[in-house]
Amino acid sequence: MFARSGPACRISFSTERSTSKVIWSQSKRLVAGTLVALSPRSDAFKTKCFVAIVAARYLNGGLEPDPQAGEGENTPPRIEIFWGNHEDAILDPSIELMMIEATGGYYEPIRHALVGLQHAALYESKFDKYIVEECRTIQDANNAQLPPTSSEFDHSQREAFDCMTSRELAIVQGPPGTGKTYTSIVAIQSYVQTLRANKGKDEPPTPIVVSAQTNHALDQLLGRCIQTGAKVARLGGQSQVPVINERTLHNLEQHSKVKPGSRQGEKDRKRILGELKSDLSLCFPGGFITADYLYTKKLLTQDQFESLRDNEWETEAQPSVKADNPDDEGSLDIPDESFVGLISEWLKDCYEKDQTYVYRPPRGQKEAFQAGLENPQEYLPPDPEDDKRQRLNGEFVSTEFYYNGSLPGLTSSNSAWYYQGCNYLRRYSDLYQIPPPQRGMVYRCLRQKLIDEISKELPKRLKLYQQACDRVKITQWVRKVQVLHDEETEVLGCTTTGLTKYRGLISAMKPQILMIEEAAETREASITSALYPSLDQVVLVGDHQQLVPHVDVHELERYPYRLNVSLFERLVRLNIPYSMLKVQRRMIPIIRSVVHTFYPELEDHESVKDANNRLPVPGMGGKNLWWFQHQLGDSFNAECSFYNSHEAEMIVGFVTYLVLNGVRPSQITVLTYYNGQVSAIVNLLRRNATLSNYNPAKEWSVRTVDGFQGEENEIIILSLVRSPQSPYHRPRAGFVENENRAVVATSRARCGMYIFGNSNNILTSSPESAETWQRVHNVLVEEGCIGYRLPVVCKMHNRITEIGRPSDWGPISGGGCKELCNMTCPEGHPCKQVCHPTDSIHARCREMCGKTLACDHKCGSLCGHPCECARGCNKPKLAGVQLPLMLPSSTTVRTQPDGHPNPQLPSSRQPSGPSSGNQSPRSQGGKGFEQGGGRGGKGPVRGGGAQGCKNRPRPRDRGSERAQQAPASLPIRELGPQRVTEAPARPCHNDPTSEDLIEMGYHAGIAETAGQLERIREHHRETKLTPYLDSTASVFKSAAQSEDSMSEKWSPRKIMQIDRASQLSLQEDDVSPTRGPTKIIQRFYATTADSASRQRPTITEHVFPAAQPRQRPATVGSEASTTTSEKFSRKQCALDMAAGLYNVDDVESLAPAFGIRDVRQPESIQEQDTRIDELDPPLILFD
Repeated sequence: MFARSGPACRISFSTERSTSKVIWSQSKRLVAGTLVALSPRSDAFKTKCFVAIVAARYLNGGLEPDPQAGEGENTPPRIEIFWGNHEDAILDPSIELMMIEATGGYYEPIRHALVGLQHAALYESKFDKYIVEECRTIQDANNAQLPPTSSEFDHSQREAFDCMTSRELAIVQGPPGTGKTYTSIVAIQSYVQTLRANKGKDEPPTPIVVSAQTNHALDQLLGRCIQTGAKVARLGGQSQVPVINERTLHNLEQHSKVKPGSRQGEKDRKRILGELKSDLSLCFPGGFITADYLYTKKLLTQDQFESLRDNEWETEAQPSVKADNPDDEGSLDIPDESFVGLISEWLKDCYEKDQTYVYRPPRGQKEAFQAGLENPQEYLPPDPEDDKRQRLNGEFVSTEFYYNGSLPGLTSSNSAWYYQGCNYLRRYSDLYQIPPPQRGMVYRCLRQKLIDEISKELPKRLKLYQQACDRVKITQWVRKVQVLHDEETEVLGCTTTGLTKYRGLISAMKPQILMIEEAAETREASITSALYPSLDQVVLVGDHQQLVPHVDVHELERYPYRLNVSLFERLVRLNIPYSMLKVQRRMIPIIRSVVHTFYPELEDHESVKDANNRLPVPGMGGKNLWWFQHQLGDSFNAECSFYNSHEAEMIVGFVTYLVLNGVRPSQITVLTYYNGQVSAIVNLLRRNATLSNYNPAKEWSVRTVDGFQGEENEIIILSLVRSPQSPYHRPRAGFVENENRAVVATSRARCGMYIFGNSNNILTSSPESAETWQRVHNVLVEEGCIGYRLPVVCKMHNRITEIGRPSDWGPISGGGCKELCNMTCPEGHPCKQVCHPTDSIHARCREMCGKTLACDHKCGSLCGHPCECARGCNKPKLAGVQLPLMLPSSTTVRTQPDGHPNPQLPSSRQPSGPSSGNQSPRSQGGKGFEQGGGRGGKGPVRGGGAQGCKNRPRPRDRGSERAQQAPASLPIRELGPQRVTEAPARPCHNDPTSEDLIEMGYHAGIAETAGQLERIREHHRETKLTPYLDSTASVFKSAAQSEDSMSEKWSPRKIMQIDRASQLSLQEDDVSPTRGPTKIIQRFYATTADSASRQRPTITEHVFPAAQPRQRPATVGSEASTTTSEKFSRKQCALDMAAGLYNVDDVESLAPAFGIRDVRQPESIQEQDTRIDELDPPLILFD
């Protein structure tokens, strides 16, 4: 790969040695800039080691196959590397290498710092006297103008500002919350005003260079600079802030009118590239290497070359050569003309498809979750734009063998074939005299000699190509400098890595002032290598008592290296004059008392002392600081990162409690020292159903301590993690014992800080840990803020609940205490929920109103809604709006006395009297009203339906009473398919089944649109179905979309399709035979409500004429026996009525549609000496 940044090499590799499956889209392995070491497999790093840097890492077509390019799952992963030394470049693709990745440390910033030190050594700097000679007298710099915002300074900030604007080397220490960023912004504003005042008319601006260790801190600083009116430009493209991203150098170039510079470097690059491509394409052709090229490279003598040319078959075309299996992936079909050559004719059949390396997909590797990757399903897919940016732009030249000479069977596994081939070349001047079986071996020998010859010339050419690329880069930098000048850049920002990465560009801008934020966290080499010759003033802002430079190898932290000591800290320890900010504006006094143990001179600003500015944490009874102790052991995951599941569960329960008490999720940050604990807590937070209602995006602030420096939040929960598995294990604190990390962890909170951890383990693990945490421990003991139980206070009942284990959060799941809420709504209904501090649940009372209206009927509305009669007395009757048919669970179907051809219509009213029974009539067998009824019913078996009612008498001898049963005047029941039931003496009011809820929700959904929902509730006012109607109707739309939903079978869309199909069929064929049922036969049996025996019932039949084909509805009775070519459903008829297709007020006009000859309201019906009220209104019910 010949890119504009230099020559790169694309390598493919296998992960078969890895025990776990690598998910490249989520892995951080082999990122661009990573250092790798390679060695031939035969050597295995014994004598040879080549160093390289990962140049590009992209997924599609790189680490993962590209399906659009025809790549299958057996395609190996690929990356591109820059060789550390061009002399190490390997051209031979047959050489198999071993590669080792440096997983600790990131080489890219180190490389730039090393190169910067090499350049800095060539120049003298005015700051050498402080850095090298340890001079303690700092010379004054030009005094800057004082901006108006400096009036808000406290005494320490004013002292630091004077130091930053008047000293050649200014060092400012800013403890947590003291406003060092604000002080830096005011100083930059002063620099900009001074430079504007001193700038000549035609002079280019000299920007102030502002740098920080992290992109986040840099963006914050530059954003504040933009707010002050400064003209800002940023180097690098890692900004996530849109305002800053617009001011990146890349985007400024896109909109600039500056013309490109000299193109001589680009011409040289293309010329060298053409020569390289020519040689490589001849060395690695799509077929065989030509004899002309071998002769040109002096690998064939003139006699050998002439022997190939004198052959009489040299001009005839040979058939194309394909792979052995054309269906194999990657098989080639080389055109005929590729083999019209001397070598192909000479080889005859002594060649084969190259099998230098066959990729072996890894087998038996663990899946992602087994390898320690937490919740791989929650990972987001890779961004195609990011994948595109990772690619190198350049021309790729393949160095792959397609065909090879075949070896004789005796030498195929012998490495001596090369020497035998050389021997044949020396022996024969006529190549056709070589025995045909040995010609493949001779061709391999010639090819290997050619590769060795090209490899000798390759490093020199690659070096020339790199020099041409450098000249192109210099030309580009000249244009970049001109773009920055045209933009009149006053503040130029970059990370500390960019100070050396863009050293040439920044030097060309000739800056005079360099300010470095987070200087105490920056390696000394990164600063000393960035001391440009034009600098007059250097400002270092940081805090050496917080995080220090990160060193991956612990040995490098010891004497004599001390790479973890920054230039900032070294100069402070050398007593170089520096300023310290002393007034903090972040923490409330009790939290500041903890930090005071590390900063004795730290003071509180008046704003943090005011209780109105820092309200207490809700639900904690004024305890804004607490250390929850425990002794449960930690564990570590597959990535060797520690976690503590007990702490994680306690913290998630605490977060839930705080959120229920009104704390916003964005106001809570959980800090921990280990990535394993971060994953454990995030997983629990995202799976918490209660928290999902308050944070649907599931974005929680769970961070490591090292990644949270410079940030703050209202409430900080600190998880210490480390705890021995048992008292017999040795205490170990790990990262927790570090004092710098302890300072960061305990100084991030504004209003509340809660520590979860084993204090005994930390205080006894090591002297360093004891010295660090004993001071913190003593403060919490003095304040009475430590214990094995976490006290939470209910603000409603002022009751204290002590939480000692995760299960203790359960009884106070509402966020209050264990008592019932019992608060009453304006209508006097008490809240029956567990105590909850928020009033959101009271916003809507779920009780029925129950008031008696002027019509002597009760109100059917919910509490808080306008009162409406459940029977619709106070509503005008609308034409075409019909009452949907609802079937109460306690309704029974009865007939007229014996001999009457029509069944009696049941009353909509509920029988009076208390309900009995503890089992729903529908609880057995699905939709049946009594024992064994409905779909899936099991027939007349014990324990179902009405048999479960308590007051039912135990049956006597069934055989002796058969003749006494079924008098003609008694009510009868319908006998449907698989339905032989008995009527209950009393209705059983129990919870409906899921099918009931789905159907009733559908009817309620239709009725609600017609304004008839209250009339439906009236039918169930004395049952338990009313609340189910309310809840089911609201969610019916979403429930009906499910494939498993019963309501989908009866959705309006399905009914409309059936009706439309029926209408179309009738319109197309007017003379067609009857499409509906010709007659309906319904079977009934006589029984009593309190039947004392189980004798066979008396069966009677009633035959009804079917509706005419063109009458509505076209279908009836799916559960009736019909003699027709189609089966229709009764439920469809009921739904048609619910949709307003029939006028239920005019029953006489409606009856013929259902095949009922006569509809008359009986005056009375006697049932076991019990008076049943007159049917009002008449209802037609079909099960």
